[in-house]
Amino acid sequence: MKTIPTLTALLLLGATACASGPDDRTTEPIRLIVETDMGNDIDDALAFDLIYKAMDKGRIELLAIGNHKLSPTATDYIDILNTWYGYPDIPLARSTTPVRNEEAPDYTAAVCAMTDSTGAPAFARSKRPQQIEQPVVLYRRILAAQPDHSVTVLSLGFATELAKLLDSPADSLSRLTGRELVARKVRLLSIMAGSYGEKQRAEYNVVNDTAAMRKLFAEWETPIVQNPFELGKRIMYPGSAIENDFGWAPLHPVVEGYRNYHTMPYDRATWDLLSVVWLLRPDLFTPSPRGRIAVDERGFTRFTPDPQGNARYLTATDEQAAQLREYIIRTTTRAPKRYQNRY
Repeated sequence: MKTIPTLTALLLLGATACASGPDDRTTEPIRLIVETDMGNDIDDALAFDLIYKAMDKGRIELLAIGNHKLSPTATDYIDILNTWYGYPDIPLARSTTPVRNEEAPDYTAAVCAMTDSTGAPAFARSKRPQQIEQPVVLYRRILAAQPDHSVTVLSLGFATELAKLLDSPADSLSRLTGRELVARKVRLLSIMAGSYGEKQRAEYNVVNDTAAMRKLFAEWETPIVQNPFELGKRIMYPGSAIENDFGWAPLHPVVEGYRNYHTMPYDRATWDLLSVVWLLRPDLFTPSPRGRIAVDERGFTRFTPDPQGNARYLTATDEQAAQLREYIIRTTTRAPKRYQNRY
């Protein structure tokens, strides 16, 4: 007989997951599934740098990555990152119904096309095309194999594939529906989406697939920590760090992505990075009281306080914002484990 925990139990699990200290090594690594729109903005690439650095320290176990950017090279770029950082075996998925967004420059094509002096690809890849899976199939397979309430889902883009996961039926991978599987296996959703600023905004990750995001916030039953637009805009990643602080690597896929996204030098908001940092350093944030999140037909998010709600959104004091910026710059400019003492 299956047992689906009560909402109170799920909230307690989420609170426990977020309460550990920044240097806590006594708990298991965070079992992580990442859903990304890599290529639409450079913050996805920098967010993955933080993930790999946490993997180097044993704080994250990256179970799977799904991509829903409409691009022939975005998933290849993720493969380049996995390989360059020393994690080539991470399962990858590419959406078969990606959201079209032609306005965003796709830096992944330029990086994937780079060659060395011999004409060979500048960056190695590890996956053959037939090894790239469909997101919902991959997520169901991974979730079914994990202990109950053990997986953190990190959403760094649209809700397209996560909404399809919720709608997925029972199959040979699991006798649970997608909604049941999420409730059983996931402990927390950390998501970059929405806006609560003085200026009303239909935020990018929401408005690009509003129907999917509405479903996600309405039907996702585990604790949710929402990282809204305004917080990332307060904490800018400096282009000077890209230009000056990566000299230890003669060729770096994130640096090359940054250079090909916009004309250098430029500063960029740390939107997606903060959803990763929340998992590793929750002490650097001030979360809202509990409540519920809804999305209207135009893509505007609304947060309603509710002690029984499953969601919170992130804010930061001025002191915390300064600490977050320093933590992000210090971590991203440090050589990953595989490259320490190499150059």
